[in-house]
Amino acid sequence: MDKSHLPYDPTKIHSIVEYAETLVGHTLREKTDAPALQSPKRRRGSFGNALEEYFFEYKPNSDSMPDFPKAGLELKSTPVKRTRKGELVAKERLVLMKINYMTVVHETFETSHLVKKASKILLVSYVWEKDSDPLDYKVEMAELWGLPKEDMPQFKIDWETVVNKIRAGHAEDISGSDTLYLEACTKAANSTERTKQPYSSVPAKPRAWALKASYMTAAENRLRQNRQAIRRMRGEDSLGLLDLVHRRFVPYFGMTEEDLCRKFCVTRPGKRLPKNACALVTKSILGVEENAEIDEFAKAGIQPKTIRLNKSGRPKEDISFPAFDYFELEKTPFESSRFYGYLQQMWLLVIYRESSDGAYRLSDVTLWQMPEKDIPEARRCYEQMRNNVREGHAEISVRATENRCCHVRPHARDGHDTRPQPHGAPVVKKCFWLNASYMKTEIEMAIATHSHN
Repeated sequence: MDKSHLPYDPTKIHSIVEYAETLVGHTLREKTDAPALQSPKRRRGSFGNALEEYFFEYKPNSDSMPDFPKAGLELKSTPVKRTRKGELVAKERLVLMKINYMTVVHETFETSHLVKKASKILLVSYVWEKDSDPLDYKVEMAELWGLPKEDMPQFKIDWETVVNKIRAGHAEDISGSDTLYLEACTKAANSTERTKQPYSSVPAKPRAWALKASYMTAAENRLRQNRQAIRRMRGEDSLGLLDLVHRRFVPYFGMTEEDLCRKFCVTRPGKRLPKNACALVTKSILGVEENAEIDEFAKAGIQPKTIRLNKSGRPKEDISFPAFDYFELEKTPFESSRFYGYLQQMWLLVIYRESSDGAYRLSDVTLWQMPEKDIPEARRCYEQMRNNVREGHAEISVRATENRCCHVRPHARDGHDTRPQPHGAPVVKKCFWLNASYMKTEIEMAIATHSHN
């Protein structure tokens, strides 16, 4: 890197950051002489490469050294997108570095390459817009960033969860649903690529350390006034999020949902429980105000959900998602669908079990997200229903006996509650459901995995 002509000092962090801040509110087309870029549909990372080459004026490379080696500073660019409500959220996870299975097993979290790499990051976020030229993406933020101290206990647990699987010779079983903030995402040229792992002859998918999209949304959100962290007591600084939440819920085990709602003034006598009763009770138990977001939940993308289990441990009913639009279903690929988004959601399952007196009493809390191994089965359900719509048979659903994980059935007030479809008369509203039999097994596994002392 020739320093003589650069508009910043590559040896000083404050100089690099100040220069980056001049890009906020502007596009690369406005601030550089970058030529036309290849379509981001054909070449991922085109914005990031242009940012390096034409704004910071150094050649993009895959060197393991920091992007600004004399300053020890890493450059990361990440897209945000606007939701239907006009809010900015992270479009994708932020990939930090590739995982070397052969060496990571000899590291500790505190001395790991990951912590070193993520300690000083110049984070540049830009607003992604479909079909726009990357040169016209507007930069939203440019600031010095690193892994926050308050999140380090959970980062350590996430890191150790992944590394312990590698140490046990099971790198092939790593899943994004294993962790909350930090993720070991797949990182390969194609889905068939495999690499060696140290303690097994079974080849595993190449993976990289990444911050989950939910975490990036929270990290980039500038309006933090309405977000509160769960208060930690003395001796709780090293607890992971689930252990902390479980500790708060334990004093209320054995109470019914109605008992809890009355205790925390969520409902009034003679009134039905509000639809968000679970979320309100959860906030009350965790000591978070009703109108505030739970900071840790925002970072992990967690939503609380009440699950009632009968005496055999089976959910009282299948789990439904919002009714889908038949036109949207026909034109939307699975990976871009709302259904896939729901399956990527991390849930805090607030579990009530049927007791001998027939009442459902709070018995446990656990985290759950559909495992990666089950996504193909969910995709099969989605594509089967999508084909039914394409062929003009939206009235035909996917039965629970046809799919191990999920099915489709009506989700309407009555037979007159319909929606139009592309190739025929209106059809009753329907949605995707998770099978109760599938969830029984998943809940049992989640509780066993996240068992508490």
